[in-house]
Amino acid sequence: MAVGRISGPLLKANLLRQGVDLAFETDLLYLDVNNSRIGIKTSTPTAELDINGSARIQSLDILDTTLPIGNITINGGTNTISTTASQFNIATPNSVIYQDRLQIDDIEIDGSVIRTLGTNQNLEFRPNGTGTINFVGNTNVTGNLHATGNISADGDITIGDDDTDSITINADIASNLIPDATNIYTIGDATKKWNHGYFDDVTATTVVANSITLSDLDLTATPGNIYYVAKNGNDTNAGDHPQAPYTTITKALTSASAGDTIHIYPGDYEEAFPLTVPAGVAILGEGIRSVNITPTAGTNNNDCFVLQGETSIMNLSIKDFYYDSINDNGYAFRFANNFNVTSRSPYIKNVTVITKGSVTSASDPRGFDQGDAGRGAYLDGSVAVAGSKEASMLFHAVTFIVPGAVGLYATNGARIEWLNSFVYFADKAIQGVNGTTGLKGTGRTKVKLSGLVGTPTASEVFQYTQAGGTVISATVNEVDGNYIYLNGNATGLETKFERGGKTVVVSGQAQVDTTIKKFGTGSLQLDGTGDYISIANDPDFGLGTADFTIEGWFYGNNVTGTQSLVDMRAGTATDTGLYIYHVGGTVKVYYNGADILSGGTLSATTWTHIAVSRSSNTINLYVNGARVDSDNAFSSTLGTSKPFIIGAVYDASNAFNGYVDDFRISDNARYTTGSYTPPLNEVSNDNNTKLLLRFNGTDTSTTLTDETILDQTIGFGGGAYATGMELVDFSDFGCEIRSIGSACVYGNYGIYGDGNGVVMYLISQNLAYIGNGKAVDNDSTTVVQSQEVTKLNDANIYFSSVDHKGDFRVGDVFHVDQASGTVTFTNANFNVDTLQSVRFSTGASTTIIDGDKIQTGNTRLSGNTVESLSGNLNIDSADGIINFADNVNITGNLDVTGDVTIGGNITIGDEASDSIQIVAGIASNLVPSQDGTFDLGISTHEWKKVYTGEAQIDDININTNVIQTTNTNQDLELRASGTGSIVVDDLSFKANIISAPGDIVLDPGSETVEINSTGSLTIPKGTTAQRPGTAVNGMIRYNTDTDVFEGYDGQWITLNGVRDVDQDTYITAEATPGADDDTIRFYAEGSQIADANATRFNVNKILVDDIEIEGNTVRTITTNADLNLLANGTGKVVVENFGFNQNSITNTVAGAVTTLAQTGTGYFKIEGTGGFVIPTGTLSNRHPTPETGMMRFNTQDDRVEIYDQAGQWVSVAGSSGAVSAQDAEEIAIKMAVVIG
Repeated sequence: MAVGRISGPLLKANLLRQGVDLAFETDLLYLDVNNSRIGIKTSTPTAELDINGSARIQSLDILDTTLPIGNITINGGTNTISTTASQFNIATPNSVIYQDRLQIDDIEIDGSVIRTLGTNQNLEFRPNGTGTINFVGNTNVTGNLHATGNISADGDITIGDDDTDSITINADIASNLIPDATNIYTIGDATKKWNHGYFDDVTATTVVANSITLSDLDLTATPGNIYYVAKNGNDTNAGDHPQAPYTTITKALTSASAGDTIHIYPGDYEEAFPLTVPAGVAILGEGIRSVNITPTAGTNNNDCFVLQGETSIMNLSIKDFYYDSINDNGYAFRFANNFNVTSRSPYIKNVTVITKGSVTSASDPRGFDQGDAGRGAYLDGSVAVAGSKEASMLFHAVTFIVPGAVGLYATNGARIEWLNSFVYFADKAIQGVNGTTGLKGTGRTKVKLSGLVGTPTASEVFQYTQAGGTVISATVNEVDGNYIYLNGNATGLETKFERGGKTVVVSGQAQVDTTIKKFGTGSLQLDGTGDYISIANDPDFGLGTADFTIEGWFYGNNVTGTQSLVDMRAGTATDTGLYIYHVGGTVKVYYNGADILSGGTLSATTWTHIAVSRSSNTINLYVNGARVDSDNAFSSTLGTSKPFIIGAVYDASNAFNGYVDDFRISDNARYTTGSYTPPLNEVSNDNNTKLLLRFNGTDTSTTLTDETILDQTIGFGGGAYATGMELVDFSDFGCEIRSIGSACVYGNYGIYGDGNGVVMYLISQNLAYIGNGKAVDNDSTTVVQSQEVTKLNDANIYFSSVDHKGDFRVGDVFHVDQASGTVTFTNANFNVDTLQSVRFSTGASTTIIDGDKIQTGNTRLSGNTVESLSGNLNIDSADGIINFADNVNITGNLDVTGDVTIGGNITIGDEASDSIQIVAGIASNLVPSQDGTFDLGISTHEWKKVYTGEAQIDDININTNVIQTTNTNQDLELRASGTGSIVVDDLSFKANIISAPGDIVLDPGSETVEINSTGSLTIPKGTTAQRPGTAVNGMIRYNTDTDVFEGYDGQWITLNGVRDVDQDTYITAEATPGADDDTIRFYAEGSQIADANATRFNVNKILVDDIEIEGNTVRTITTNADLNLLANGTGKVVVENFGFNQNSITNTVAGAVTTLAQTGTGYFKIEGTGGFVIPTGTLSNRHPTPETGMMRFNTQDDRVEIYDQAGQWVSVAGSSGAVSAQDAEEIAIKMAVVIG
């Protein structure tokens, strides 16, 4: 509903809306009643207050802490204005007004002050690109002002507000310093004077000074005269004004003198060569391409400019002259004869020299092959006068185009500075050569002496004896303390540092090792199999009868057997040289066939210092500083010249397995006391040192250097002498050339030095297409890189260069090949500061080289370790073959997918915790490198099982289940070490003891166990309580409780004799042990009951079942029981001479009488109901000697007969054979008589 112009009362009524919006002028003011919104210039407000246009608010009070405005949020709680956009712009047509201060990152603008918030933090103003920073109005700087670019001020500049302020100007001032008013300001004052002032020219109206000291100072008014030369000039002119110039340079040179300048206007000038420039004269052309100087027809083989000191040639070109090889003329620049420099050398700047050969062709447009093109410069120091400063010349921005000729040549002590200059097409671009006359014509060699005794004088003869005996002689020209000057070029001299040490020959795999070392960077590694080093016969090793010391550090990998340390014998065991060795670690000294000293211990895997020293006639052996043996009467000679070997004897045997470090031989007794402290650092070199081997070098290097600085034999005619030369300066006969940012392009040779007096320093030298001669096709395949820098006869050339391909070189030791990306180091170390690094990056991959490591991708080389920082370390090759030419140590895992062939030694693992896992089968023999040296396993790491068809261990062969010796009739011995045992299955063998955790069973196939010995057998012993818990029949043991042998047959029984359980019933063979009484004794209940010997058995009573024998009685025990004595079979029971057989009693003695006797009134009674049978027989069977009363039955007469008292055989029963009662009675009586 629209509201028009209505009265107030009506408006009031209409303001009470009931869900109906209210609009003023449609959208001027719109009240959205339902959504509680107000729109200004909009009928569709989207917020509580929606203004579609501009609003001006005198004061705005926002109750919420944040006010979002588009991407900008004003936060009253944090006092910040932030934006979600990438940047926040405050843009006004004039200025930005802020209250109090404005802070932007670390910069604060507070009032009129702009400062940084960080303590000691710089405040930097930087323009964009090539823009500038302008300060409009006066600018005061109360602190430091640092500008990395240029500072320009359109107004006045005031530096410092107090005379205590100071100004330091490190940069050069590249403009005039001109005061803004004349005669107002001074430089310095009465109290603060400048120390020195260096000026080329000084012009002053008045000079006021308390004193002026002038020395060799030319006070000629400066800047001197200026003579002008122009093509339109005339030599009759005064030449001193641009409007009256000369027409020739020659005329100007006749007019000019020191301090004058010859100004040459553009043009081509033909001059009669040479142009001799007087001292102090400068020639200035208008431009290097606008002033051209050529020779006249008759002078084109002469030199161009012949210079004196303090001369200058600038801004011109010299062309079309030739070289005269007969007179050695035809150089663009040359020193004048009697050349003299008083203040500064000649200066050549912005000059081009262009020459060509006398014969040219289409293929050789510059006459390169002719070789007679004009040359660049010839500088000979010998032409300088004696009082001249050094004969030198400075070239700056000079170009020599000299086809097939020499560009720059220096000799006889000349010095050259060659800056930003070029040589093209030269045979030799820059050449330095030793001369013969010497600098300034003096021709002297400078020598610094050490160990000088006495005072040599001028005109004396100096003599130096070289190592080979050659004597170099020269005449002393001058003596200045330890410095002497010799006439002439005294070639053949050398410093004591240059004098080479002894040549060390390496045999086997002897090499430097940088892992195990005592001092320095390395030691000598010897593996014990043909490794040693040697030096040929040398008088220094012929120790004679003089004092000496032989010493070194030794580290044995093992100390088994005999190992040689040092051998100085000449090929035989009885030679008079010393032999130092060890046997099982005991150090020994051997001389002339016998040990003379012995003692001390060389321990394995430990550094040990060993020294042998003789003082007078006392020779001592020291081990780790302790004297272990001595001989005070050793006056024997050790020869006059001997060889020397470390690590083996003269025939290469008894090789040492270990490392050697810091070895020295001296001609004095360094150790003479009872003990000393072994060296704590590397041993040093002194005048007594005859051999010094410190073995410092790169890992696996076989280049070993004797670092001995030997005394030199130096004498003078007057008796003085010296022991060494520390400096021999031949520079007077050579040259010194310093070049920066220069180039040699095309031609045959670049830098060429010949002679030990030549010294060249070339920085950022470009050597392009050297070796290509005259060709300009830029064919890199014809380049001869070896001719870029040539050094002959010990010339000294130090350079960094870039060639035609951009390859970079630093001397002969560093080369970067840009085409291949190869960096090469040759015969030198490349050192990078530990705090810096070299980084190579392709974007995706980065390689870093610093003092600790080389890291490329995930691979790092640090020290002697190559490691992967992530993932596997893979080594691959294009042809599938990877060769390691030397020893390789691998501390981690090695995964090789192809075949591996290793030609050298292999060391796997450097810690006992490392392990090797071999999954594949081994398809070759495993043979140790030394016999009887290495072990399989150790005491704490044993192999679990060994599977082999046959094993041969020395003289023992193990095949299938048989272990036997290989030598016939040889014993097979199994021995344990120390207190250990030999265990076979569960059997343990220790010394003479076989033990087992359980039973020991001998089960021979023959059912027989034989112990063949004259000694004894000890069986198990112990107390009764120690009997086996589970006994088995057949067990035997010795019971220590009862002191008897016992066995088990279901129960424990005594074996030594017969003993009962309680040991009180037993049998013994002796009364006491050892009595040997041959009697067996029987004891029961502790009492002896019987004994037996060879002749009798004595017993108190015997009970046999129911029979008892006691005393002389045999009876039955059971009452009324029979006593039966029964023989077996046809045998008899014999009692004395009677045999009892069943029911027969027989007298066993043939012909003996059997007598039955009675005692007292006793009688014989035969009971029974049967009969009594008497002897029977025929007449012939009668007893030959009968006794009265004999009775028998005569079978022949069939009667019982008796032998009567009459001595007659008579019948007992009569003729019928019957026996009457009387007969029977008579028989009975007679029988009783006979038997009784």
